[in-house]
Amino acid sequence: MDSPALPIRRSRRELVEAVRERPFLIVTGETGSGKSTQLPRYLFEAGLAKHGAIGVTQPRRVATMSVAQRVAEEMGCALGTLVGYQVRFDDCTSEDTAIRYMTDGCLLRQILTDPLLSKYSIIILDEAHERSLSTDILFGLLKKLFLQKKAPDRKTEMKVVVMSATLEVDKLSEFFGHCSVLHIPGRSYPVKEIFCNLLSPRDVGSSAYVTEAVKVTLDVHLNEPEGDILVFLTGQIEIEKACDLLFKKAESIDYRYEVHDQAVEGLLILPLYGSMSTDQQKRIFLPAPTGIRKCVVSTNIAATSLTIEGVRYVVDSGFVKQLNHNPRVGLDILEVVPISKSEAKQRAGRAGRTSSGKSYRLYSREFWEQCMPDHTVPEIRRTSLTSVILTLKCLSVHDVIRFPYLDPPEERHILEALKELYQCSAIDRRGHVTRLGEFLVQFPLPPNLSCAVIKAASLDCEDLLLPIAAMLSVENVFIRPGRKPLIPKAAPYVFKASHELGVRAHCMPGIGQQLFQRLQTSMELGCLCPKAVSWEATFA
Repeated sequence: MDSPALPIRRSRRELVEAVRERPFLIVTGETGSGKSTQLPRYLFEAGLAKHGAIGVTQPRRVATMSVAQRVAEEMGCALGTLVGYQVRFDDCTSEDTAIRYMTDGCLLRQILTDPLLSKYSIIILDEAHERSLSTDILFGLLKKLFLQKKAPDRKTEMKVVVMSATLEVDKLSEFFGHCSVLHIPGRSYPVKEIFCNLLSPRDVGSSAYVTEAVKVTLDVHLNEPEGDILVFLTGQIEIEKACDLLFKKAESIDYRYEVHDQAVEGLLILPLYGSMSTDQQKRIFLPAPTGIRKCVVSTNIAATSLTIEGVRYVVDSGFVKQLNHNPRVGLDILEVVPISKSEAKQRAGRAGRTSSGKSYRLYSREFWEQCMPDHTVPEIRRTSLTSVILTLKCLSVHDVIRFPYLDPPEERHILEALKELYQCSAIDRRGHVTRLGEFLVQFPLPPNLSCAVIKAASLDCEDLLLPIAAMLSVENVFIRPGRKPLIPKAAPYVFKASHELGVRAHCMPGIGQQLFQRLQTSMELGCLCPKAVSWEATFA
């Protein structure tokens, strides 16, 4: 199975030769140009994986799995054989895997056990513009790796390719020693950008964008010609709320009189967010039945990581959930903040993949100018550095302040991380990693929570602490089983694919323990259901 229509095909020979001749290469191109799926395949078919696998990193696990599945289908092999993926708690690879997709965090963990990445011949850092914490650290580690002498057990020099849709190219090229940059021409159609003026600067911190997005989406459905709709919201809770509102309003539509385009006979409403199962994600990419308009309500994952064909209309809420460090509670928390201008352009571009389209921005030009930064603030400058500093220490990077960061974090944040690691006994007075620190870095938890778990085990009370640590490490504490798709009798052409609903809870550790104990009791009694645990009963 080939993909001749993708824009990257025209640059195939140039890309392969550039990777063959240069140690570092930056590849930029519009979203949907085929970078993620085709470049690893081109390099494999050119024989560049003979002396090691091709590793491709993605910031998000959803994209990691879906892209690997796509490439495996195109290459005619079973997933996990020639092409595989590795994400947290799920390793779908084998010894024969030549193209390995993984999250950037997984590659960072592999460096702990194999600092020279001897299993790989090429490392591709995809979606680099998202500037995740792990990707930024990988930038520095790979740069340091190339400054060292060639390892004796390597048959060939390792190559590094950085891929991005939008990136400060000159800055990154200079960081990697003024390396070459190749641009892949896109295949985008004109997109008309419309400011709806429904949100102003005073709406920052308000949840009005959810209901406004529903109104605009319904207006598009009723008045625009056929073509799918992509709605950008912030998270699972908001997405499920919007899907419910859309469903309730859409089932009362009389398609004989209210819809402008008579070819549109119904609306298929699909949510998309990171915690969905692989099977649920696959529904997003399936074409809707003839005459049915598909409406995908998604997080920012659909802006760059995934490409959904057939989208002609984008509804942009102007907000995103962003991980920020809260020093008062000592945890990284998700906050709803305005997106950057570059993110807004990425979202709008999704409407011009297959034909000309429209992007409806809920906000005003005043909001655009006053509230939205030009680029997203890198994660390394707004989240806790404790885990990263411990990882660097375990890799014998002792001078963490002078480590080659693309965007150096504030020195006080590094010192705070070192202080916290010392308080956990992960490092000693000289800043060297202790045996406990080497153990802590293996846990998929922040060092302070890992330390608490180990301490609890030594006191024989891990049963009490493990649920608390688990609750503090996830966004949604409770997940309700998905409901069956609803097909109302009054409107047979309106569908809603309803997936898992999460109930978010910010709770103190003691309250979390009470909730866990009541859940445990319910399961032992065989009566676990959505009504088995209530907040009122917990606080009684």
